[in-house]
Amino acid sequence: MKAVLKFLKYAADYKGLIFLNFLFNLFYILFNLITLLLIMPVLKFLFSKDQQISDLHVNQKDVGKWFAGLYQSFIDWFGAMAKGDPYTALAYLSIGLVIVTLFKNAARFTAMNYMVLIRNKSIRQMRLDIYEKCLNLPIAYFNNERKGDLISKMSNDIKEIEFALMVSLEALYFQPLNIIIFMLALVVLSAKLTLYILLFLPITAAIIALIGRSLRRKSGKNQQLLGRVMSSFEETLGGIRVIKAFNASKFFFNRYSDQDLDYTKNNISVQRRYDLSSPVSETIGITVSALLLWLGGKMVFSGELDPEFFLGYFTIFSQLIPPFKGFSNALYAAQKGMASLERIQELVTAPVVVEDPKNPKTPKFDSTLELANVGFSYVEGSEVLSNVSLKINKGETIAFVGPSGAGKTTITDLIARFYDVSSGGILLDGIDIREFNQEDLRQLVGIVNQESILFNDTIRNNIALGRPELTIEQVESAAKAAYAHDFIMEMEKGYESEIGERGGKLSGGQKQRLSIARALLKDPEILILDEATSALDSQSEKAVQMALESLMRNRTSLVVAHRLSTVMHADKIVVLEKGKIIEIGKHQELIAKGGLYAKLIQLQELGS
Repeated sequence: MKAVLKFLKYAADYKGLIFLNFLFNLFYILFNLITLLLIMPVLKFLFSKDQQISDLHVNQKDVGKWFAGLYQSFIDWFGAMAKGDPYTALAYLSIGLVIVTLFKNAARFTAMNYMVLIRNKSIRQMRLDIYEKCLNLPIAYFNNERKGDLISKMSNDIKEIEFALMVSLEALYFQPLNIIIFMLALVVLSAKLTLYILLFLPITAAIIALIGRSLRRKSGKNQQLLGRVMSSFEETLGGIRVIKAFNASKFFFNRYSDQDLDYTKNNISVQRRYDLSSPVSETIGITVSALLLWLGGKMVFSGELDPEFFLGYFTIFSQLIPPFKGFSNALYAAQKGMASLERIQELVTAPVVVEDPKNPKTPKFDSTLELANVGFSYVEGSEVLSNVSLKINKGETIAFVGPSGAGKTTITDLIARFYDVSSGGILLDGIDIREFNQEDLRQLVGIVNQESILFNDTIRNNIALGRPELTIEQVESAAKAAYAHDFIMEMEKGYESEIGERGGKLSGGQKQRLSIARALLKDPEILILDEATSALDSQSEKAVQMALESLMRNRTSLVVAHRLSTVMHADKIVVLEKGKIIEIGKHQELIAKGGLYAKLIQLQELGS
């Protein structure tokens, strides 16, 4: 039952809808009970043969006295209305059955309509919470998680929870309410027979609990295995060129096949356990029904119970089996959904390690950006940066060079607060950047990466990313400054042209110039260029370099580069090795020193 209650907190904001669902479900149950109770007088009239209704009397031995009296009054009233003719009374009862059934089904439809609203609104809010959490989580979280697993949580796990939420609400009040009202009716009709039914409840509960625990354990593993399968598929789509180029199709197919086989085997086990709930519930129900037939039959033969009371009792009892079955299925579904809920909770409760301060200051960049004894580790015990100190004056172009893994990109990520430093601090005009809101700080920063990150949208929306209020004239102005306007206008729909997933319809140089146009439009005070031209051919690099010069004009620029020809004219060149600054100076100064920078220049055959 704990699993059921955990799901219900997601529907807590819709108490009004829940109340209306409860109310109409109550009407449905009551109308359903009335429908079943109307069968008793029908049977009474049928068994009466040629007797007058006034001669029909109720046996009160095992029936509640007040109910027997009420039932007798009902027969007498019908008899008077039908003028004592059982055939006329039967016709009236048949019409009454149809009318009550209409009310019953109308109530159930209305209740289910409210359930649809509750379920969809709750799940929509859950999806929004997950998406918002993903936007707020630090970059480090996504470095440790498989994208396919995250997609699986957003799709398959959410679907499991959606179904579990619906059945959990019904398990909480609809099915129990059904059972309670019908059980009360059974007690009134025959307390003795009902006592025998109650003796079977502990056995039923024990069996349901046993299957439920096993189902939850297997379901948790199932979702993890599905996440691996989704990750493998997503990875294959992303690297299909490399897979084909290296004739690795067979290897990847075999790896995917093994992962899918593990998932399939576990899923079969889950489905078997889930499908077991229905036959188990039905077997228990039929066993109790058989016992009931035997005991009730004895009571009819001994004259303790009128035949129509026993048949009415048995009819109502038969309607108890679906609620019991539904209740057990709901518990199984909730247990199955709990595995998905736990996976979602892992994401939703993941710590946001880069947090905004409670009383943030407003960032300004008037004079200096300083790294003061900065240390950083992605993983505890493995230092990426160690005691890095550097003062950057506003308007300077600073180049970070060095071998791969030296910490160049890490420094720029720390300045943008994608991560927080492990030790030391980064100061903007003397104030630690951790005292600013991340959004306010990043408003001062523009980034152009080696890989152009574009979205499956129009060129206009990619340049004006997240700022739909910008005019087409502003977008065009940025594109012209980035030397992108001409190729954009050659496209069929110009700025409204769709560029495909990750800008797949554009060349590398075109994608990079759109990224530069986006940065220009933001008009940042601090510009980060992370290997912005390293992946381009010579012709594209020349066009992009012209765009970069336009972008860097009158800005503080931090340039990460392996191709040293692009940073020779920087105000300062910072040489890093193994997370430490080993040289700082201008191009000619560093050449004269004959250190690591000079060796890197020599390796690239640039000369001085």
